[in-house]
Amino acid sequence: MIAGSVIRGVGEVEHATPEQILAHPDFAAARRVFVSEHAKVYEAGVFPAQFGADAGRVTTLAIIVCQHANYDPAERATWPTLSLLKETVARFGFASPRLIDSFVARLVQTNYLELRQQPGDSRVRLLFPTERLLAWDREWKAAHYAPLDILYPDPGFEPARRRDLDFQAAHARSAVAAFDAIIAMMWSNLEIIVFLSSTSALIILLTLSEMGGSGPESRIRGSDLVHLAPRFAVSLSHVRNILAVAQERNFLVRSGPRNAYIHLTPPLGRRVRSLRRGQLGAERSDLPARPSASGETGCLHGLIDPQRIPLGRDRL
Repeated sequence: MIAGSVIRGVGEVEHATPEQILAHPDFAAARRVFVSEHAKVYEAGVFPAQFGADAGRVTTLAIIVCQHANYDPAERATWPTLSLLKETVARFGFASPRLIDSFVARLVQTNYLELRQQPGDSRVRLLFPTERLLAWDREWKAAHYAPLDILYPDPGFEPARRRDLDFQAAHARSAVAAFDAIIAMMWSNLEIIVFLSSTSALIILLTLSEMGGSGPESRIRGSDLVHLAPRFAVSLSHVRNILAVAQERNFLVRSGPRNAYIHLTPPLGRRVRSLRRGQLGAERSDLPARPSASGETGCLHGLIDPQRIPLGRDRL
């Protein structure tokens, strides 16, 4: 453990380093839960607005929730307008204003987002997430904390796991000040940016790994992945493109008769572990071992996600 943080209502809390988390004897089990729980919230029919779980869309959704939680009617700088959303998403360096406009319009049409007037200024329209979006966000946060609950069951991460409303709001408010740290963390993983920037690419590769595709004895064929296309709302050609790019970057190799069998290589695993180290310690390279009674934590785990980089289309 390393020096902790002082959290309101709790006092000093020790932190586990990312290296300690990766060395945990139950890390393999936690990794499986990480993949399975994230797959659930990114599946077709679950991800908001009936889109595929594009990374930039996940970023946009997280920022909408954060800005809503940080809203103070008396402070104009906090008003959750479309302009503020675009400005914030632009800081991540990926999504275009046009794509944000389209996504926001679709969120309104599908009852994930409401446009409301700012009290005292009818010219200003504010973006308010509906309960439908907030409910998805709670599931998304719970997916991040589920593997941590396996690693550190005492005292555990009960507020996140039971979808506590106060925890959700506190988590979102605290994340606003850390956007720059999150951006730096994401761009420190340049070798897998192509997978972060393509619709569902990384979650598909992680699912392949959990299917047994990480070992040289893998007997998984491309045809065994056909079911992943409708599951994650992408085309079958998109899945093939993901595999082709992974092979070009030496993250995937083929073997057997006519190179029919595919398996992921150790370099991809190392890049993903590097990303997870950043995820688990984006603010100060450590992770709180326990949340406060109010649900506030000193970490940003839950805002950072392998699906998060740009509003890419269903292609590489």
